[in-house]
Amino acid sequence: MNINNFLNVLAANASRNFKIEQLTANKDDKLLREVVQLTLDPFTQFYQRKIPKYKPGPTDGISLKFALDSLSDLSSRRVTGNAAIAHLTGLLEALNPDNAKVIERVIDKSLGAGFSESTANKVWPGLVHEYPVMLCSPYDQKLADKIKFPAYVQLKMDGMRFNAIVHNNTVEFRSRNGKEIQLLGNLEEEFLQMAGDTDCVFDGELLIVDNGVTLDRQTGNGILNKANKGTISSADAAKVHATVWDVIPYSAFLVGICKTEYSKRIANLEVMLQHRYTSTKKVNLVATDLVPTMEFANAMFEEYLSSGLEGIILKDASGIWEDKRSKTQIKFKGELECDLRIVGVQAGTGKYENMLGAILCESSDGIVKVSVGSGFSDDQRKNLITEKLLDKIVAVKYNTRIKNRTGEESLFLPIFIEIREDKNVADFSMDIK
Repeated sequence: MNINNFLNVLAANASRNFKIEQLTANKDDKLLREVVQLTLDPFTQFYQRKIPKYKPGPTDGISLKFALDSLSDLSSRRVTGNAAIAHLTGLLEALNPDNAKVIERVIDKSLGAGFSESTANKVWPGLVHEYPVMLCSPYDQKLADKIKFPAYVQLKMDGMRFNAIVHNNTVEFRSRNGKEIQLLGNLEEEFLQMAGDTDCVFDGELLIVDNGVTLDRQTGNGILNKANKGTISSADAAKVHATVWDVIPYSAFLVGICKTEYSKRIANLEVMLQHRYTSTKKVNLVATDLVPTMEFANAMFEEYLSSGLEGIILKDASGIWEDKRSKTQIKFKGELECDLRIVGVQAGTGKYENMLGAILCESSDGIVKVSVGSGFSDDQRKNLITEKLLDKIVAVKYNTRIKNRTGEESLFLPIFIEIREDKNVADFSMDIK
């Protein structure tokens, strides 16, 4: 099988069912299975943020299997720095052009075929280890009624979700999809001081602070996306600050559950923050209040909204940490927003000829489908048309969930907010209100 052509065929058809049918028909292809696994597994990193320039290889080059096996030199960090770049360049130049494109997809950690981990695991059960992350539940009255008071009210942050993973006296920064975030040495010493002799994982969001002012979401995340891609400058990396709200043992993170209740976890986090002796103090605890009733929580929500902030997270003090959407942590937001996967791109017409017209998006399970053509600036329309948008996750703001003219689930008045480089899994339809 020509895997590059196969992935291009999948990319050209937006139907999730089509992709599943084609993958299932070829599920016994061991090479295809390995390509999907290496690309989508968040715990397999190759530490190469861009594809080096290389000369096209011969039509009868080395085998794709040999090249995939050789990538272990990168993932294990047996070769690093310039030696790693030379190693990758040599592999790409020794492959035929189609197989070289497959290796590019693997290194980029993006198949570019319009499907994610959930689809891969549907075809090959358990193939891809999904990166552990605890998510909040959207507001639901039944869930809110189950919150025990006093409870915590925390400001809903508007940055990029991240983990600081402290293990064996080193710090690794990862986005919520497991991709490495390169901060060029910034924040590392502070997290090491906070952790002391313990291996642990901090949870929070990264923000950009310039001359004491926290930049708005689109500007700040535009800079943070460069850290996600490994192209951030040292000047911008120095502006990165962190707001944290949780910490769990590293061992608990690996198994996806920590049964320590939240009141004890946040108390431990506060003590850790006090142990820093660095003068920078770029890591701070999220604004947190312990409130006695739901009425107090609602009052704080309204106060934050009136101040132009996004909302609150209401947290049950007895809640545990688990690798799933938590029923003990609830988002209160003033506007509806969801994260969708791009499954198609439409070119613009008229005023937007040769520019981006709209993106076709779906929920993770393919139930909610919508065309998003609003919210783009002219510069974005010019630049995004050349980007590899397929498979990327985008944040979309909308008024309400509806059924379109053909009876499919969709969104009313969808507006593009930003590309989420820190995510590779879209929201499921059940979480889109």
